[in-house]
Amino acid sequence: MFQKKKQKQSKSQPCDSSKLECSLAKVREHLTSHPVVHFKGAKSDSPLRITTDNKGRFVRFSLQAEVSFHLDTIEIFNKAGRNIAPNKRTIISSCYDDDDKYDGRGALVGKKNGGCGFHTKRERNPWLVVDLGTIRNLAEVIVYNREGNFYTRALSLKIESSRDLHEWQPIYDNWECLKAGDAEGFSEQEQALLFAGVLEADPVRKLLKRYKSEGDLKRAANLLELTNELVKDKGFALAPQHGFTRPFDLSSEKEKNKTYKELAQVLQWLNEDYGIPAFISSGTLLGIVREGKFIGHDDDVDICYVSSKTTEQEILSERLEIMAFLQSKGCKTAPSGIAHYWCTTPHGVSMDIFSGFMEDGFCSMNPISRKEVVVESVLPLKTQVVKGVTLYLPQDPEPLLVLNYGPSWRTPDPLWSFDWGKAKRDFKFLYF
Repeated sequence: MFQKKKQKQSKSQPCDSSKLECSLAKVREHLTSHPVVHFKGAKSDSPLRITTDNKGRFVRFSLQAEVSFHLDTIEIFNKAGRNIAPNKRTIISSCYDDDDKYDGRGALVGKKNGGCGFHTKRERNPWLVVDLGTIRNLAEVIVYNREGNFYTRALSLKIESSRDLHEWQPIYDNWECLKAGDAEGFSEQEQALLFAGVLEADPVRKLLKRYKSEGDLKRAANLLELTNELVKDKGFALAPQHGFTRPFDLSSEKEKNKTYKELAQVLQWLNEDYGIPAFISSGTLLGIVREGKFIGHDDDVDICYVSSKTTEQEILSERLEIMAFLQSKGCKTAPSGIAHYWCTTPHGVSMDIFSGFMEDGFCSMNPISRKEVVVESVLPLKTQVVKGVTLYLPQDPEPLLVLNYGPSWRTPDPLWSFDWGKAKRDFKFLYF
């Protein structure tokens, strides 16, 4: 990640909200003068179009952050106006899930359907090189991004050309705004906000973590508030745990109602059709119990089921069976890369599905804890009508909420963060 000038880190001074407001105004002015392009795909009719006079055999597309890299379609035109990219060889930094189908060749086919023509693993500065075979006179590069919220991952795009894979000539840098003009003189906090302005969350998240560790919660809360003020016009907000997301506060009532209905449908399938107790958990449970609705700054829904299997291998085998069952209902499921599954319903609602099991009279439920919630606090499940649909909840949600969010769970805390290290130790066998 680019940082023009490393700032000295010192212990935070007490928060001055007026200084924070000035920092926000300064960052906004800079981004107005040096805008980043929020390019998307064919459906949005907003691909990235770059003209160039470069000559080269190789064209490299790379990101300047630690992230997964994926684009829909890449077109490279010569001076005659012909797309010379189709069927050319590609070289890639990595392939998602070590699957060659993500190696980049798909991006040169030109489907323009808003999906992934290639996909790397999550890594620092991932890249894709297109080998044109011979040195060509380049005229234009058109990049079609993924549609949906994942388009933001490619916003640090840099494009270069080379004749020999050793010396590279710049074609385009979408993060030029971070390197231009007065960005060098920005304070550490202003630099964090500047990165936030291009939807790169890591600098702000690190600063929030430091402020919290120093006990300066007011300064942390103000920084989070200003960050969200900066990016809200793009339809995003910063969740300290997840990065930039599209939270329920920024979703329409129609979108939220669809999520409630899809959540209720999946719970019905699991409880009534498959026959396993499954209930809302984590942030979804907290919102429903505390506020009677989804938490405004949350961005997805969480389900946990409780297995009656007794061995680790049986629990893992059943988890695969449950995912196959959901697929038979039209859902798409995929391992999250940690210990739960991602599930996308037939109508496009995303959910996290966690596994739990019983041991020694307790319900151990990933990710909250093992052997700390007695079975009677969870089973039998109860139902509650929320926004016109029936949801399944633990028999007594409070012990789960205290373990997950602490004894003050009834008080909203936008700076709350979860100890994933303990969860990994407790539920190591569930990790992929």
